[in-house]
Amino acid sequence: MENLLYKSGIVLHVIAGFLALTSGLVAMSYGKKGGKIHNLSGIVFYWSMAVIFVTTLLFFVLFPNNLKYQFFLTIGIVSFYPTWSGKRMLKMKKGLKPTWYDMSAAFLVGVSGLVMLGYGFLLLFKYEISSPFVYLFFVFGIVSLLNAYGDLKYYLKFKSEIKMHWFFAHGGKMIGAYSAALTAFCVNIVPRFLPENFPSFGQMILWVGPTVVFAFISAKILKKYKVKMGVV
Repeated sequence: MENLLYKSGIVLHVIAGFLALTSGLVAMSYGKKGGKIHNLSGIVFYWSMAVIFVTTLLFFVLFPNNLKYQFFLTIGIVSFYPTWSGKRMLKMKKGLKPTWYDMSAAFLVGVSGLVMLGYGFLLLFKYEISSPFVYLFFVFGIVSLLNAYGDLKYYLKFKSEIKMHWFFAHGGKMIGAYSAALTAFCVNIVPRFLPENFPSFGQMILWVGPTVVFAFISAKILKKYKVKMGVV
């Protein structure tokens, strides 16, 4: 039964991953924002990311002591939260009015970020595990905390939202989710083509690369729209 669940999960995970990477690229690159192509590809991206998260959770439940699946769970959280909250932003076009589940999700992703950081330190110092996965717990733990802070500062009224906040939040979150999905792809595929003596630090740079690159792309794109809409 466990083997059947795992194999079925792998098939769904691979199909959803392919759909997420292709539909996300279409949503970012083609069609008018808010147009038919953008909306349709966005829906495919959202549900593909949902399937990826559910199957990642399944792998963790099946193999909770496997470091790889522990790490994949962190990517699942980092990638699905902005996907979900990015979609929620479309419901707040008339004003930022978070519900209890918006608030709860933001708090929970913040807590998960703290857990990632704590677990990373535990593996590093108590068990002396030197796998690059350990250091990536730190990276994605910080990303989770930034995601939580980015929403809670507005939800709790520590900061007032800017004009067209929903638009920029939606765009930034979806690009961030796509970069996390691409990271998961790189973690799975890139090591298979690297030489056996390739340094682990080099692998970590390859895996963190998509996050850095897409953070730069996101900043450039959103700045262009802010200038266009007269926000800056």
